[in-house]
Amino acid sequence: MVPLPPKHRSFITCEAGLKSPNFPAPEGFSLVTSHIYIKFIVFFENTRNDPQFMNPVWFRSMLQEALNLHHPYTGRLIKKENGRYDIGHFDRGALFEVCDSADDFQQWKKSNFSYNVVPYEDLIPIKEYVGRDSALFGARLTFTRNGGCALAMSAHHKIADGICLTQMLNKFTQICRGEGLDEDEICLYTDKMRTPVKPLPNVDHSILYPRYAPGEAPAPTIQPAPSKKLIFEFEKTALDKLKKSVMESGNDPKVKLTQFEVLTAMIHRAIIKARRDKPDQLADLLCIVSQRHFHPDENMMNYFGNYIVPVPIPFTAKEALDKGLFQVAKELGAGIRSMDVPYMESLEYYINTCENVEEITSPISRLGRGGIGISDWSRFVNNYDIGHGQVLCLRSFVDTSPIPLITVMPYKADTVDVVIQLDTKSLKRLVQDREFMAYVKSIN
Repeated sequence: MVPLPPKHRSFITCEAGLKSPNFPAPEGFSLVTSHIYIKFIVFFENTRNDPQFMNPVWFRSMLQEALNLHHPYTGRLIKKENGRYDIGHFDRGALFEVCDSADDFQQWKKSNFSYNVVPYEDLIPIKEYVGRDSALFGARLTFTRNGGCALAMSAHHKIADGICLTQMLNKFTQICRGEGLDEDEICLYTDKMRTPVKPLPNVDHSILYPRYAPGEAPAPTIQPAPSKKLIFEFEKTALDKLKKSVMESGNDPKVKLTQFEVLTAMIHRAIIKARRDKPDQLADLLCIVSQRHFHPDENMMNYFGNYIVPVPIPFTAKEALDKGLFQVAKELGAGIRSMDVPYMESLEYYINTCENVEEITSPISRLGRGGIGISDWSRFVNNYDIGHGQVLCLRSFVDTSPIPLITVMPYKADTVDVVIQLDTKSLKRLVQDREFMAYVKSIN
């Protein structure tokens, strides 16, 4: 694809935003979240040859209605002191673009929307945060040859997590389909509406979230190198057999493991082998966890902010290989379940009461020192049907880097797609690992 300039570019404002004064950006984990964007693409096919397929004028008006229910996305960040922000300037709006592409949609489809075939970087509306006038949300429609369209969205992670974005998209698709919204779905829940968070006694959050003066935090040890993303497609029946085998090897009926935990343990082991890590090399598993659905306050499902926490499961390379899949999966599950609501709110209290949040280092920094990140997008199951064409696929997008990242995509009927990002040398060795590849149906 030769990148073409947008044939339409505008900024969407909304009534709720234009009436809103400036207000504090979300607290808690949002305060220590970097200026990055959640970026993803949904692919639609015009199966009925509808001339009004994904009509941009209609689409823009529907998106404006949805943004009116999540108006902070139409603002800008206003920096204050000590790493804190307000959200304001709602007259500047969310970015909306429409592009054409000479690419053949059917070729994208045949490749299972591979990162080697689809020009993802050219589809993304906002790639990075460049300053105080950067929009916090952007959407881009890219129309291709042979009946397809890519809907790409970028949402600033510092103001809201992926579940919050999914909530907004759910409302957007309901509006597109002409369905009504319940009164409780319209409410935007903010920090000032929550019960004040409290610390837990005898929990020292500075162990996982230490404070460093500027320039004194541990430097990354992973060196810049070429990297790639590949999509590994696993058959669910093969994963069921793997789980059964792992459970039998553990010989402990009291332990319950999920398919996600077993799959993660297997990929973690394969990446360590592919990287040829030294025995004492840091090989932590870093899993992003949310507990909104366990919160006693049901309104937290509508919370606008980041109610997530990175869970580091500490390993050296030797420990991970020696322990075996059952033990690694067991420790991953225990780590995830330890991040309960009282712990998360105690962590929020620690972050909120820090005088200068720019001094706090998150466990995410371990990725730069050899940790392996895992993100479970399978929980972002949503009905992306907006009444225009068939929804074929959702793909996440992160900037290419040598940091190893595993992203489990929303489950399909019979298969599970897992996106693995790794340096090119290690990735080449990974696909030559016969033990690992025995469970892989295809690679794209």
